[in-house]
Amino acid sequence: MTTLGSTGKAEVQQFDRKRKLFLVPLVSIPPQLEEQISELADTHWGQIREQLQNLEKSLGTIRHVFHELIHDEGEAGAQLLSQIAPRSASLVKEITDSSGYLEQTEDQDLLFELSDWQRCLSMGLVSQIVSALASESYQAAMNDRYVHIGAKIDEILEEDGVAALFISEDHRVQFPSDIQVFYVSPPTQNQLKQSVVDLIQKSFEENQPEVHEDSSSSNEKEVE
Repeated sequence: MTTLGSTGKAEVQQFDRKRKLFLVPLVSIPPQLEEQISELADTHWGQIREQLQNLEKSLGTIRHVFHELIHDEGEAGAQLLSQIAPRSASLVKEITDSSGYLEQTEDQDLLFELSDWQRCLSMGLVSQIVSALASESYQAAMNDRYVHIGAKIDEILEEDGVAALFISEDHRVQFPSDIQVFYVSPPTQNQLKQSVVDLIQKSFEENQPEVHEDSSSSNEKEVE
């Protein structure tokens, strides 16, 4: 990964004619926490916007936008994105209204397969053989998914082209060696992640049933 925190003009020139990818790591925010974390999330996305704009000034305008879970392109993809990730959708719309195009990133069949294997695993399977099969199949489908995303970017991103990829931080996409990847890391990244973890933990603790001690000891002998 590359950062332009202290990059000068001479350093920027080394990326001329190279394919460039701005990688935006996504922090998952459960819907039930949205209201509690809204202000911090707004600040976070504002910082992402600013960093992308700075990268564009130095390296070129974003022409292609890739986003995880989007298995359609253009307007159809934008409508899907607005349903599953409104904050991403708002920023992506700014980019596509200006210069970029929302590309089909995912393979729909692979996403459906992943979803089905995930359902199987969440059922609490009794058979160890079936559970192992479901787990292995899920991992295989996930690996195929990452391979597909990498291949899609490689297919579309032209020489000297610039693209943005919005994807979960723990992704395992392997990029071609001739693509220079620039990691977008806003100052609020770790703070937002930790806030989500803390709120989930707090919610879990609040929903735990209270334990009431019995006033009479269970081993107390009855007096006749």
